Amino acid sequence: MPPILTQTAGPDGKPCLHIDLDAFEAPMKEALRRAAIFLGYAFHASEIAPLKSISLKAPIVLDVGVPDPISPADRKGYQTEFTQWAIGQGLIEIDQSYHRYLVSALDALADTDDFLMSQSSPGPRKPNLSNTWKVHEQLYAKLDQQSAEHRVESGYLRSLVNTRNCLAHDSGIVTRRRMVDGNSTMSIRWPGRDMVMIDHYGRRTLLQRDREHRVRAEDVGKKLSIEEVVRERHFEEGDRIVLSQSDLSEIIFFYQVLVIKVKSEMYRIVGEKLTLPIRPDLL
Repeated sequence: MPPILTQTAGPDGKPCLHIDLDAFEAPMKEALRRAAIFLGYAFHASEIAPLKSISLKAPIVLDVGVPDPISPADRKGYQTEFTQWAIGQGLIEIDQSYHRYLVSALDALADTDDFLMSQSSPGPRKPNLSNTWKVHEQLYAKLDQQSAEHRVESGYLRSLVNTRNCLAHDSGIVTRRRMVDGNSTMSIRWPGRDMVMIDHYGRRTLLQRDREHRVRAEDVGKKLSIEEVVRERHFEEGDRIVLSQSDLSEIIFFYQVLVIKVKSEMYRIVGEKLTLPIRPDLL
């Protein structure tokens, strides 16, 4: 990510710090957009007819022994593996972008504190090699805001990292190495949203997530409610992970919610720094 902090000089010649929150947000906004597009491409690639040929046309044919055309019996299997790999790559992209977003926030907070103490330009910092869920915890520890909510979010992130690795590296087939913490199954968890219809008598009907809901004449007077839920999937060794369009949409939205929370904290902190000896027009 581009640097969001730069040192400059005020009218009196004293050093000042420029905090560019637009530069902080921009890469993560683009990552969310790319993830939505790439995961959409990946999912819809599974709904078209499998390719008969995967030959890469070139003046010089470099044959590594791949059969072409692909036999009809193998086409659907290869298409499924490609879809799983592509979805895994999309999840890797959004998770790694969120990791960089968190690290950028942590570095900006540390650099600001250093500047206020020494009035000197912050030096280079070591790369943060912790996993995304650990960096998520580090940020809220830095903000002194660790709570049960953030630990739950960290658990979601950890399960999604395990999922993306299974999809991208194991064709979505669950292996024993994906069963973490001594569990006998692989679990995937993320926050989702259900739409519930409540009739005049208080009876609840859970609406299907894989299709649009069209209100009919007999639905007039009923109430629609959006409720937050926890999605949880358990897979045994040898199972293939399958994520629906609704699942992928909810996962992208989960990352977006996390991004908005961090963004809000950064704006709050910058607002508090306005009371310190840094030029307000540079913030």
